[in-house]
Amino acid sequence: MKTLQPQPYPILEYDPTSDPIVCPSAYNKLLEPRRFIKRAIITYFTDVVDMLERGQRLNQVFRLRMEGYRPRVYEKKVGSEYIYVIPAPLGAPQAARLLECLADIGVKKFMICGGAGTFCPEFTEEHVLVPTSAVRDEGTSYHYLPPSREVKMHAPVREIIIETLKEEKIEFREVKTWTTDAIFRETAAKVEMRKAEGCHVVEMECSAYLAVAEHKKFKCGQLLYAGDVVATSGWDYRDWHTRTECRARLFDAAEKCLLKL
Repeated sequence: MKTLQPQPYPILEYDPTSDPIVCPSAYNKLLEPRRFIKRAIITYFTDVVDMLERGQRLNQVFRLRMEGYRPRVYEKKVGSEYIYVIPAPLGAPQAARLLECLADIGVKKFMICGGAGTFCPEFTEEHVLVPTSAVRDEGTSYHYLPPSREVKMHAPVREIIIETLKEEKIEFREVKTWTTDAIFRETAAKVEMRKAEGCHVVEMECSAYLAVAEHKKFKCGQLLYAGDVVATSGWDYRDWHTRTECRARLFDAAEKCLLKL
């Protein structure tokens, strides 16, 4: 076992070699998936999932074994194969747990579908945003990759997503996102700092998803839409949780991308 050297801050004490003590298989040992599924959409649009369930377009097959909120896992048939659809709780730690637990039962290709606050009021819910890099202002990613300011989407995954969106004639923008653990500490000074380094949006999971995927060597992409506006002049909610039609279109775009991964 390698001995780690203390760093000025605990978050910088990345361990690249030691095996984890707690593994996803310990959580999954009682699961009996009905079929081998290699692709999954993790989404923050519970309204879209509920709509698909009411329309009998997907079927709940189990719940992941986690303390507190236990994420529902659905099967959805797309063409000749099945994918998983999982409505996810917010936050980077839960994002990493979902990826790890799903990968343990055979999923190796992921698309994430969710919303973000935008620094650019001209971005609306109609815009499809591809977060190709993320500022790592959360804690989870530092346990999967060495410390760095940002993490990028794996280039082949990015290329597949962009090619798919172009083929489907879906307009999109590539963006850099600021991933933060603290929604109520998005201060005016920090927003200006993030804008200065090229960020367009802010959310709570992207850098963790990208870091876990890089560490575990599986494919993971993400699509976002601009919900609320986070500006130095104040917050504009824009009723973003009521945009089910736009969210459903983004979910469909994520599904198309997933099938190409």
